Amino acid sequence: MSDLAAHELVTFIQHQLPGLADGSYKLEVAQHVDDAQGRPISGDTLSRHYRFAIRGERFRLRNPQATIASTFPADNATGEYTTVLPHVVFANTSLPWTRYPTKDPPVAPGGRGADPDVPTWLAVLVLDADDVAAFPSLALDPVTRVLGDLFPEAAHKDSKLGSCHSYFDDATDTGGLEIDESVDDPVQTIDLPLELFGEVAPTLGDLALSAHVRRLAVDNKPVVAGETPAADTLGSFSIVVGNRLPQADRKSYAYLVSLERLERFLPTTANGGTDIDGALRLAVLHHWTFNSKGATAAFVDRLERLNGRDGGADAANTNLVVTKDGASPPVEAALTAGYVPLDHALRTGETTVSWYRGPLSPLDREPAAIDLPISSPDQALVFDPTTGLFDASLAAAWTIGRLAALQDKSFASALYAWKKGLASAVVNDVERRIVADALSGLLEAAAATPSTDPLPLLQDTMALLRSGDAP
Repeated sequence: MSDLAAHELVTFIQHQLPGLADGSYKLEVAQHVDDAQGRPISGDTLSRHYRFAIRGERFRLRNPQATIASTFPADNATGEYTTVLPHVVFANTSLPWTRYPTKDPPVAPGGRGADPDVPTWLAVLVLDADDVAAFPSLALDPVTRVLGDLFPEAAHKDSKLGSCHSYFDDATDTGGLEIDESVDDPVQTIDLPLELFGEVAPTLGDLALSAHVRRLAVDNKPVVAGETPAADTLGSFSIVVGNRLPQADRKSYAYLVSLERLERFLPTTANGGTDIDGALRLAVLHHWTFNSKGATAAFVDRLERLNGRDGGADAANTNLVVTKDGASPPVEAALTAGYVPLDHALRTGETTVSWYRGPLSPLDREPAAIDLPISSPDQALVFDPTTGLFDASLAAAWTIGRLAALQDKSFASALYAWKKGLASAVVNDVERRIVADALSGLLEAAAATPSTDPLPLLQDTMALLRSGDAP
């Protein structure tokens, strides 16, 4: 596949199972010697056993910034999200399958290389204020507790689980914790009434389809300041998708929760429902909020709704304006035209305040009177005599354009080759002129007396050039 074709494609992968699931393991090794008939030569069997653990995410993310690549919708975002399922993107491609929601590990039956769907232990639940109205005991903000509060009091006397159900309902001690966990470790939790959980939670069949791996080009992905772009232009990510659409004109609360071994609490049909009473305490690995607008939230729609326009006549002015009470008419006119005053550091080391606006103007404007081409942004500064300030808009645009052009490797290489060729042409032209001026006498003498041997004159001229006394 060519690079171009690879960058145009997104590859969807059913799942990526880890070599070993998270947890503690015991490895036993035994050796004995048999004779040719399979009878043991010695009754002694050499054996050893080893214990090890695979530490992985369970009730909290140790490094959320490194684990979660992004969420959609983004935290605190506002937009038309009523037709999209919220989801979380992970940098670890096997994370959704490091644990499982069933009591026993899912066994993949053989079948001519076709892998069955494997349920994920993670889920994205979406709630809003209507759920609180239906279940007044529901609190939408996660509560920070400790791992001991996930155990019943019979297993941990200091537990504050109360009448809630959780991951360790049948535990008689805290042995369900793994080697790197303690009852005092903090964990964020949310208590969901099981009636509500049965309505919003995915079924086991849903969990088998709500996670996948995606491989795609990342060379155009923005890089955080200070970070180095990935060497591999193709990146792989795992994605866990929610199963509930956000409501219009509501603030939605999204939770990435663990459903490890909670199969008995999951709804058994798409219509939801459970026959267990009480509430279920879930560990929240990540949570965020966003706002869903019922009206369209495209860029054009947002522009049209500026300054109070909402389906009516065009507004007289649809730009965002900075207002200043008591501003003089020239300043007020500049603000109305979309300008803002910003600090400006000059090349001389001095600081001043200059006008700036973006490339889109809400008013008709005459082209700036500047001579092109220009060699520096200072040549694009325009003085505004009405306010006594510089207009740095064109200078900023020139700088942005130069940086955008230099970011293009092909353009930057072509520009460098052109400049190098131009410099070489200038040097060659100067050399030709110097030689022509220095040898003008020789050339004139040779032209006047064609039969004269030019060698002595050439030697005399070269001696003059070496001595520095040549004209």
